Amino acid sequence: MGSNPTFPTILFMNLFRIDKEAFDKRIHEIDLFRGFLIILVIFDHLMWFINFYLSHNSSQFLNWYWTSELRLVVRQIVLYAFLFTCGISCHLSRNNKRRGFLLFILCLLITVATHIIQLMPIFNNRVIAIDINVLGVVALSILLYCIFEKLDSKNLLLVTGILMVFYFFILLASRTSPDTEYNAFRSILYCSFNPIKEGYVGDYLPLFPYVIALFFGVIFARKFYPAKKSIISKKGNCERSICFLGRHTLFIYIIHEVLFTIIFVILDMIIK
Repeated sequence: MGSNPTFPTILFMNLFRIDKEAFDKRIHEIDLFRGFLIILVIFDHLMWFINFYLSHNSSQFLNWYWTSELRLVVRQIVLYAFLFTCGISCHLSRNNKRRGFLLFILCLLITVATHIIQLMPIFNNRVIAIDINVLGVVALSILLYCIFEKLDSKNLLLVTGILMVFYFFILLASRTSPDTEYNAFRSILYCSFNPIKEGYVGDYLPLFPYVIALFFGVIFARKFYPAKKSIISKKGNCERSICFLGRHTLFIYIIHEVLFTIIFVILDMIIK
């Protein structure tokens, strides 16, 4: 008689079964795309933590990467693509209002908690606070979409056009002060191509123009995913791991920020 399977074996088999069921049921090309995006985000954040905490040991590559035009361009592409896929998820979701409110509350909790921890003397002015502004932008964008969710695609496109016109006027209004001066109107709504300027923090992200990308994502999904089913055939196990990341983007985004902060703060304490 064979021995009974151990608990780790049972747990692994169940997780594999659940993962396979999710892979089979979900629109895998969206998860795949989102998985690639979160990998790029993690890499970019890793470069920031190394550059900020271990700058005295940074290589030429790290110094080049953080100041390169390539990073600025890729960062904007990733942000727009991320909001675009969030728009696709809005089309697929059954309760966007609930998703938006929960995400907004989560963003507030993380921001408040980390800023309180930042005040503890033990950290000696090291950066602990996590301003996950992209989550706030996603939450507000989803809640704004909820207002127009019941519109048909034609009228939703009209609303998106109005948002684009509004953004155009924001661009004009933002010219009332030099780029190096803090402008409350611009800081809330408008983000120029390079938002890292005097008066802004590195993770600063306003609502516009990224909310427009979410609306376009919804319109795209209504056109190409009316049945909410995959339109590209699955390729099998080679995609599974990246799709897994794509399915759990929110959790991975939050946990990697927390882990990186803990790890690099400890390293900084040891080195200094």
